Amino acid sequence: MISINRRLVDAKILDNILEINAENQKVAERLELFKSANIALDSEALIYINNVVDEFKSVNFISMSLEELERIKNDIGKVPEIKAQFDGRDKITSLKDEILHIFDYNGKRSKFYPKYFSDLGIKACVYCNSQLTVVIDESLNPDSGKIKYTAKFQLDHFYPKGKYPHLSIALFNLYPVCSTCNQTKSTNEDVDFKLYVDKVTKSEFSFKLDSKSKALFLLSRDSADLKITFEKELEKNYTDVFKINEIYKTQLDIAEEIILKSLVYNQSYREVLKMNYLKHRINDSLINRFILGNYTEQSEIHKRPNAKFMQDIGKEVGLI
Repeated sequence: MISINRRLVDAKILDNILEINAENQKVAERLELFKSANIALDSEALIYINNVVDEFKSVNFISMSLEELERIKNDIGKVPEIKAQFDGRDKITSLKDEILHIFDYNGKRSKFYPKYFSDLGIKACVYCNSQLTVVIDESLNPDSGKIKYTAKFQLDHFYPKGKYPHLSIALFNLYPVCSTCNQTKSTNEDVDFKLYVDKVTKSEFSFKLDSKSKALFLLSRDSADLKITFEKELEKNYTDVFKINEIYKTQLDIAEEIILKSLVYNQSYREVLKMNYLKHRINDSLINRFILGNYTEQSEIHKRPNAKFMQDIGKEVGLI
């Protein structure tokens, strides 16, 4: 719901550059072996593989910049829809699946990405902001025979990995999301939202509390009387794709709490709280977070689910 400055990504890439370079080198070696083992492939497949291998000689496919991402996406294009017996195997597989296996996107989901995106400060879905981005994967431990549970980051590929498997591990192509938004977005390339930008301005998205419904709620104290809408300036496709209004109709009890807090936390009461909190060296930012029950700065929206929703309603009723 709000973009982040690409410089933050660049900084985290530098923090992890040794691991990134090592992983990129592994992929480069696997690509060369794959190319050598499949020289008799259809010419269209060979052209694609050669293009990917050639780009790998000068570009790190994990840490590639936004500009390199766009260029390579356009220069190499989509993976050919080809199925064959790759590496001389009996089994027929698709070229797309072979490339995804070589790039080992799934392996990085449980090893590298959790630490990387946690360090980046993204824990809530960047599309709906209503759920965490972590899913639990269940697998059988071959040594102990017991079920093993692993926390993995759910990631949407802005340019779908089914069409561009060679971009599947590019950090600037990965958007942390909840499973619902990931399935909804799928291969939709028309969503008008870029997570990584050169300069972050205010969010184009906003939640609005209908003033008449607020007045009615204050009389009835029934949260069902509240009416909240979600808006994005100049464009509705985003709202329709992710069904944002439908999601947040289930969060009216949170809006109810925020409105009632605004009645209780008047300025004199806040001053008393501030005096008590300051004794424990708790700053204004934390005091506001305690009062709202969530992060209160625009730059912190990605840190916790419902932050954007609660910030907008909290500001509208004067709680923060």
